[in-house]
Amino acid sequence: MRKIIGVKKPTLSEKHDREIQYTLDPLPLVVYNLLHMKDKIVSWIKGQVKDANAKGIVLGLSGGIDSAVVAALSQRAVGKNNVLALFMPCNSNPTDLKDAKLVAKELKLKAKLVDLSGVYNNFLKILPGAPGLAKSNLKPRLRMATLYYFANKLNYLVCGTGNKSELMVGYFCYDEKTRVLTKKGLKSYKELKPKDTVFSLDLRTNRVVESRVKKVYTFNYDDKMFVYGGRKSSKIDIMVTPNHRMLIERKGIVELCRADQLPRRSTPTPIPKPWVGTQNPSGIFKFDNSKMGVNARHFSPISIDDFLYILGLYIGDGHAQICSVNHNVKESLDPTRWRDPGTGKFILKDIPILKKKYDGYRTWFALPKDTLARSKLVAILKKNKIVYGLTLYQVWVYGKPFYKAVIKAGVGAHVKHIPLEILNYPARYLSRLLEGLLESDGDKRGHYYTVSIQLAEQIAELGCKLGKNVSIITRPARTSLRKDGVKIKCSKSYEIYIQKEGRHWIDGAKFRRIHYCGKVWCPDVPETHNLLVERNGRFIFCGNTKYGDGGVDILPIADLLKRQVRALARELNIPESVITKPPTAGLWQGQTDEGEMGITYNDLDDILDRMSRKKKQKLSPGKLKKVKGMLMRSEHKRKGADICRI
Repeated sequence: MRKIIGVKKPTLSEKHDREIQYTLDPLPLVVYNLLHMKDKIVSWIKGQVKDANAKGIVLGLSGGIDSAVVAALSQRAVGKNNVLALFMPCNSNPTDLKDAKLVAKELKLKAKLVDLSGVYNNFLKILPGAPGLAKSNLKPRLRMATLYYFANKLNYLVCGTGNKSELMVGYFCYDEKTRVLTKKGLKSYKELKPKDTVFSLDLRTNRVVESRVKKVYTFNYDDKMFVYGGRKSSKIDIMVTPNHRMLIERKGIVELCRADQLPRRSTPTPIPKPWVGTQNPSGIFKFDNSKMGVNARHFSPISIDDFLYILGLYIGDGHAQICSVNHNVKESLDPTRWRDPGTGKFILKDIPILKKKYDGYRTWFALPKDTLARSKLVAILKKNKIVYGLTLYQVWVYGKPFYKAVIKAGVGAHVKHIPLEILNYPARYLSRLLEGLLESDGDKRGHYYTVSIQLAEQIAELGCKLGKNVSIITRPARTSLRKDGVKIKCSKSYEIYIQKEGRHWIDGAKFRRIHYCGKVWCPDVPETHNLLVERNGRFIFCGNTKYGDGGVDILPIADLLKRQVRALARELNIPESVITKPPTAGLWQGQTDEGEMGITYNDLDDILDRMSRKKKQKLSPGKLKKVKGMLMRSEHKRKGADICRI
C-alpha cells in the first residue's frame, strides 16, 4: 500500500509501509523506497567502519529524531555491542535526556551519561563576556571533544547525525578550479583520492610536511563565494565559501581564520621554514660502475652538492644518448703464424686492421662558451677528474656510469623530471638542484621555462619545500612566422616563477563576491588541517574541511531531507514521541531549530529540493531570500564529512 505525504502535514498510517511517495506541489511526484534507503545506509556504515579499521561507532544521542535514526541504522550495521551512545546534557531540557534513554533502551545500546553542564559553566567563568550565540556554540564543541575522546579510546568512528536540510547551510569549501599539489602532481577534486600525499604546513613548527588525505568531500552549491586576488597582477588566486578557513599569521602566530572574518587590512600568510626531508643522503654520490670492463672508464664518487648541480643543468639543457661507435683495432694473430718454417725465425707481417662496433654513452650539455653555468660545470668536472670535451656551444662527457646517473631524469624536453627520491632530500641539498635548474633554463629573476608539465609541477613542490612562493603560467601552443617566411611551431610550455620568499598578503577588505553555481569540495587532512592548493597557477597554503567545532567522521543521513528522516524513523520503529517533538539543538532554554531559522523544515525542504533540481521557485520571495542567506552564512555547521549518497 502506498501513502502520500503532503507538503504541510507529513503523516504515515502504517509504520512498515515499504514504499513511500510524497509530492512537492506543484512539482512532479517523487518516490522514495524506504527499504532500499535503509539497506543502502546500513551497508554504507558497515563499509566505512571496515575501511577505517575501526571497531565500532560512537554517537551523541540527544533525544531528537536525527540521532535516533542514526543510532538505529548504526545498530543494524555493526551490532548493538559495537555502538556507544553518549548522553551529553549541557543545561539541557530534562525531556531530551528522557527521550534519549528511551531510544537507547529500545535499541538495547551501550550508553553512557556525560553531563557537560559543570564543564560548560566553568568555561564561561574563565571566558570574557560574549553574546548569547558565542556562549551557545560552546555546547556542540564540548560534545565534539567528548565524542572524539571516546572514539580515540575505543577505536570507534564518530558518527554525525546531521541531515541534508541542516547541512546544506554549513559547508566551507573550494570551487571546482582549485587543485591540490600532491607527490604525483596537481590533482582536481575528481582525481584526488584518499591516501594521496599532499603538502601541508605544520602549525607548531611552521615547516612543510607531507600529509595523507583521509577523504574528499563534494557538494552542490548555489550561492556567493569569496574571491581573493585572481587578477593578472595578483600573486594569489583563491575562491572559497565565506566561512572557509584561511591560513594567516598574526603577531608571529600562525592561525586559521574564516574568509569572511579576515582582518580589514593586509595580513601576511606564513613563510614556511625549510623542508627537513624524509631521506638524508650521505653527502657523497657514487656512480654505478658495476658490470664495467677493466679498460672501461670508471667514475669516482663526487659530493652530492656537485652531482645535484650537474643534474639541474642536465634537466634544463642536457641530453643523453647511446650511440654506435666504430673503432679500428689490430687483429690478434697466433704467433706461430709469424715464424719462418725453414729458419724458425719470426718474420714481419702486416697485421690486418679490423673495425669493431660497440655502444658509446654520451651526455651533452647545451652550454655556450662564456656562460656562467658552463664555467661552473667545467670546474666541477676538473675537480672530480671527469674527462670531458668542449665545442663552441656544448660540453660533453663520455661514460656509461655518468649516463646512468643522469638518465633517471628522463630523455627529451617533454619528459624531463626530477627523480622522486631526490625530492625527499633536505632543503640544503634541494637548493643546489634549484641553482642548476635556474642557471640552465632559467634566469636571474627566478623564472624557469619548460615544456614538461611534470617538471613544472615538481618545481612548484621544490619551491614550496624551500620556503619560496611559486606560480605557474601556462603558454599555449602557437605557430609564429619568421621574416623569411619560415613557420616556427612552439609546443605548449610552462613558465614557473620562484619568488624569494613564500609570504603572501591577504586583505580582508579587498575581495569580490561572486555568485557560483556548481561543485564545492574539500579534502580532509586530519593531521594538519591545511594543504597547498593551486588556482590558475597561483599556490597558497589554505585550510581544509576537518577543522573546528562539530567535527565527525561519517554522516549517514546527510543526503536525506528532514521529511525523509521522519519517514525513515517510522520505518525503523523510533518512538513516536521522538518523531513528533520539535527539533532543537538545545542551545538555550526553549530554543527550537525552526524558531531559530525563522522557517519551517517543510518550507526549507521544499526550497532545497527545488534548488537541487533547478526548478523554478513558487514560494514567497522572502522565504527564498532567507534560505539563500542561510546557505551563505552557515553559522553552526562548520564541517563536511563522509556522506552516504542515496
